[in-house]
Amino acid sequence: MKDTTKALVLGKIAVGEKGHILRLWTRKYGPQAYIIHSIRSNKNGIRPAVLLPMTFINATVHHSNNGGLEKIKEVDVAKIWHRLTTNHIRQTLCLFSAEILQKTLQNGDASFAFFDDFMVMLERWDTSNVNLAMSANEMLLLVWKHLGFNIDSRDYGDGYVLDLREGVFVSNPPTNSDCISPETSKELVDWFRDRNKLVSKIARLEITDGLVLGLKWHYPSLGKINSLEILRAITF
Repeated sequence: MKDTTKALVLGKIAVGEKGHILRLWTRKYGPQAYIIHSIRSNKNGIRPAVLLPMTFINATVHHSNNGGLEKIKEVDVAKIWHRLTTNHIRQTLCLFSAEILQKTLQNGDASFAFFDDFMVMLERWDTSNVNLAMSANEMLLLVWKHLGFNIDSRDYGDGYVLDLREGVFVSNPPTNSDCISPETSKELVDWFRDRNKLVSKIARLEITDGLVLGLKWHYPSLGKINSLEILRAITF
């Protein structure tokens, strides 16, 4: 079956001398892996620049449903990012986002709402005057939400902490100690209520580490997030 779908590039792995396995998050079919036989700079192949993490593409694909890798026939850019591909902070956010998505999305699971919400977020990141300080946490919270663990700030009370295993605010720290501190939980709730609210760098890092830890409880195979250290090294 030949079809065209919008997709975000998550990554690629070299196979042989010229081939690659291309990992895409497609709007129609969810995450999918496709085999491409060559990447070239001329018109006879798929250009390398098209395959950067979070590139938004139109992909013409062939699904044979025989259990093997599917084939991708044609790729073109659906939207040109003006800053996501040229700014080092935004590039790191794209790399981090792609790694998180690759390790949490399940093969074949398609959610138009999740994909569309993610695109709205990327479009905002691509604007010139956006505050990127909480962007990594915004992305992680969006992943939490669409995987069924939406955090509701209405459950918060003075002195509460965010329980990272359950994804809820609780009045007493859980015995497992997997929670965000009361001070940082308050900063997170303040940001929920006013997205222009400044969150301290210490709190931002604690939130990031906490949200990743929470994902690991639900996805034990998540493993090490290699791009996290690069993200932590960047001063927002």
